[in-house]
Amino acid sequence: MVDNVVQAYTGYIQIFDHRFKADESIEHSIEYSDELIDNIMKNESVSMALPRLESFALASSGNQSKGILLVGTDPIKDNQLTKLADKLVAGEYLKPGDKGILVSERLANYLNSGIGDTVVLISQGYHGVGAADQYVLQGIIRFPAPDLDNKIIMMDLPLCQEFFSAPNLISSISLDLNNEKKMNQVVKQLQDDLGAQYDVRSWKKILTELVQQIEGDNIGGLIMLAILYMIVGFGVFGTVQMMTAERRKEFGVMVAVGMQKGRLAGVLVFEMIFIGLLGVLGGIALSLPIVYNLYVNPITLSGEMAETIASFGMEPIMPAAWEAGYFFNQAGVVLIIVSIAVFFPILAVTKLKVNKALRA
Repeated sequence: MVDNVVQAYTGYIQIFDHRFKADESIEHSIEYSDELIDNIMKNESVSMALPRLESFALASSGNQSKGILLVGTDPIKDNQLTKLADKLVAGEYLKPGDKGILVSERLANYLNSGIGDTVVLISQGYHGVGAADQYVLQGIIRFPAPDLDNKIIMMDLPLCQEFFSAPNLISSISLDLNNEKKMNQVVKQLQDDLGAQYDVRSWKKILTELVQQIEGDNIGGLIMLAILYMIVGFGVFGTVQMMTAERRKEFGVMVAVGMQKGRLAGVLVFEMIFIGLLGVLGGIALSLPIVYNLYVNPITLSGEMAETIASFGMEPIMPAAWEAGYFFNQAGVVLIIVSIAVFFPILAVTKLKVNKALRA
């Protein structure tokens, strides 16, 4: 879910002017410089820095007009971060220096515009300068989130800076990371390095509603795991109890011919752990092909569920996570359950009455 959101638009971390949070205006832009980018990229966890210039404009085509979000971006870096070219449904993707624009699919439908049509943009530029120009619709892109798909127009960054009369200015820098688990650490490091002039925010601070939805989903997952662990636990304890009860006479005979109870208990512990390991390894071996298939070919959602997922900016699919940690964690829990279950046969052997066991 996190990768889906990050690749949709935001990136793991975004950097703004410190005044931007209170007033998302083009007046609170960042002056782009190689020195700034170098200062960001010296952090070993940052793999890419994508500058963008964003502001609102009025888009018009024919008799249709609508307020939109105009985004100037580096098309090559944006494609590396968000796989933007894969969202293209018609026309051609942007190249550096292109004078055309990319329009989101629902917005293009609202404007009744197609490839090659002219779209007029009107806005207020930097320091109140009037901004108006017309551009050729070069490509149509589809965003999973309806909110984005209803309002985005994208163009090459220098062309956008020219439109807003904001040379060398950007509104944000989106960052991709080598290791997303270090995100909070990177946010703190960059904030210290860049100073109070900049506001460094993780995607969790930007998309708070989505974070709440993911946390709710995680809690639901934990409840399901707890139920599954209870089922596994009762299954293991029931099996162990049955095996122990059925072998009471066998235990009695072994003790009667001279085997020490402690050694017999040790044999049972080894037997239980061995069976537990076989079960865990067998479960992993059987589940790997299924999980990998769901990772490569995720389940496509439809209906109201798909609309709900898309409203949070995510593609309406349900993929499996191909991460070794999930397999090892569950295997560890099952082995812990088996280890606890081992105490039952140990207790049964230590309290074994040979006479009663031989008559069992």
